[in-house]
Amino acid sequence: MNDAAPPPIRPLPQPFVTQRPPRIVAVARHRLGRVLARLAPAVAAQAQVELVAHAFDEAVDAVRALHARAPVDVIVAAGASGEWLRRHLDIPVVIVEVRGFDLMRALAAARAISPRVGLVSFEGPSEHLAQLDALFGMGIAQFSYRGPDDAPACVQALRAAGVGAVVAPGLVSDLAEQAEQAGIASVLMYSDDAVRQALEDAIHLARLGRAERARHERLNTVLGQLQDGVVAVDLHQRIEALNPAMAELMGVPAHELTGRVLGDVEPVLDLGATLRLREAPADEVLQLGARTLVVRRAPIVEAGEVTGALLVCRDPAVIQRADRHLRANQRQRGAPARYRLEAFSGESPAARRVRELAAHCAASDATVLIVGESGTGKELVAQGIHTASRRATQPFLAVNCAALGESLLESELFGYEEGAFTGARRGGKTGLVEAAHTGTLFLDEIGDMPLALQTRLLRVLQEREVLRLGATAAVPVDLRVIAATHADLAAQVERGQFRRDLYYRLAVLRVETPPLRERADDIAPLAAELLARRAGKAGVALAQASRWLDALLEVAAGYGWPGNVRELENFVERLLGCQGYLAPAGDLDRARLLEVFPECTQARPAPLRDRVLKGAGRDAEARRVREVLQSVQGDQAQACAVLGISRSTLWRRLRDAGA
Repeated sequence: MNDAAPPPIRPLPQPFVTQRPPRIVAVARHRLGRVLARLAPAVAAQAQVELVAHAFDEAVDAVRALHARAPVDVIVAAGASGEWLRRHLDIPVVIVEVRGFDLMRALAAARAISPRVGLVSFEGPSEHLAQLDALFGMGIAQFSYRGPDDAPACVQALRAAGVGAVVAPGLVSDLAEQAEQAGIASVLMYSDDAVRQALEDAIHLARLGRAERARHERLNTVLGQLQDGVVAVDLHQRIEALNPAMAELMGVPAHELTGRVLGDVEPVLDLGATLRLREAPADEVLQLGARTLVVRRAPIVEAGEVTGALLVCRDPAVIQRADRHLRANQRQRGAPARYRLEAFSGESPAARRVRELAAHCAASDATVLIVGESGTGKELVAQGIHTASRRATQPFLAVNCAALGESLLESELFGYEEGAFTGARRGGKTGLVEAAHTGTLFLDEIGDMPLALQTRLLRVLQEREVLRLGATAAVPVDLRVIAATHADLAAQVERGQFRRDLYYRLAVLRVETPPLRERADDIAPLAAELLARRAGKAGVALAQASRWLDALLEVAAGYGWPGNVRELENFVERLLGCQGYLAPAGDLDRARLLEVFPECTQARPAPLRDRVLKGAGRDAEARRVREVLQSVQGDQAQACAVLGISRSTLWRRLRDAGA
């Protein structure tokens, strides 16, 4: 039976590309072996099929020998032999299934041979078939076997039951041959369709297995290249994968760790809490033996379900080296500008004028010259112009022309080629002009730039290209230059200390940052803003620090602030830093205040009769404030000058009075 030419096996989709076709070993003897040998050529283009004519232990040994020479992807077998292989080999096994139609067809063929039919199965008698036999009187006797030793007894049972034809799976060939020798005809239970389906399933399973192994190998390759130690566990904390760096940290070979519970191997690396909480906790610094590590734990989520957890261990030294490298690269390439134009605080007419003029400069790409005394916020304005311009997402590079010697400044600005001078860095160096391409270059204290470098800078501005030291070809650059100075460049030009042509190239647009003495209305709000930023870090309550600041600004009324906002920052820092000395008993000692701030003795004091409100009752104090405000037609700045108090103190007096 079943000797007709088989229909062609349909080609399977090939989603994975492998170096060699899947290797399938078909384990069968006699009739089933002949069927497999007949069907195997039809899948030769998709898989390499090899036949093993053994069963049970002999088949196990044969497959192991084949697998040792070259990996076997899948085994195809039937019945008891197939189940035996599953129990004894760590290779996927596809069982040739007995389908209902195949069984009925085989039973019909056996019934045509003899009215008394026997059915031998590995799994035991079928209750459904027994009911069918009882209902229709088919005369089917069922028998079962568990292994090769049961075959002779099964044959004797068939003979004793008067079976004339037998349908048998599992040990098909052996059992059938023994049955025929006993005068019993045999019919192979498995059809060509069942065998063909088993081969197709085996090819599909082999491809999936190969894809999974390839994915695992790629993952191991990636993990092997990581400097960090990485380990993945399942829901029971059993180690599924780890890289060599992790095995080295744990001091145990990787093959000895796979399958072990991570918490048992290293309790400090336990992932139980991560699996229970199903969330990633914050990074943790812990001690593993003699090594300090930064550890990150996270759950592994697949299809919305937590299937395990991941642990990553980093050496702090690696993090520190990377941080140093990033900072060095950031200095070279330019960090994003930190300030916007709104950061130039103040509501005085002078402050508003600076912001408005800077905003107009940002709309242009022309060079800007920012002029102002030290500490008036020239770089802040430069950054604000950059962030408000079309170049906001590009580099902002800054250099102080007064801080470097001529040769060093030249190499920093224009860069150099390898071998340009003794000690030149291998590979050369990119200058700031070149690195600022598409962005902004801020030249602080431009008035201190040596004349020789002024000539080179002028060429950059005129030709929009830069020539490295030692180079023969210029590099085109697209950048905006913003320069700043506290010096009178026009006077320097007249004295021959600054190139006239460069001056006119730089001063296309001009912004002047006013000194603090010209924006007196902004002093109190600026000081309060600075105090709010620093009080918490200094461990001082803001309300208490504000009272101290009010007292300081009162004694500093009329002070010229030669250091401008930078000096005001100095005052706030000093106030907070000397808190223990200024207020030993909790209340501010005004005598000590003048000791700590001797500059305030240079301030112009207000008349004694108007300077101090302290000592008057709250109601009298409120009346006095209202009287002064009325006398100056509500001008708060003038009222502060008359009363000898700061703007913030006036605001507080008005608030307390309910005005």
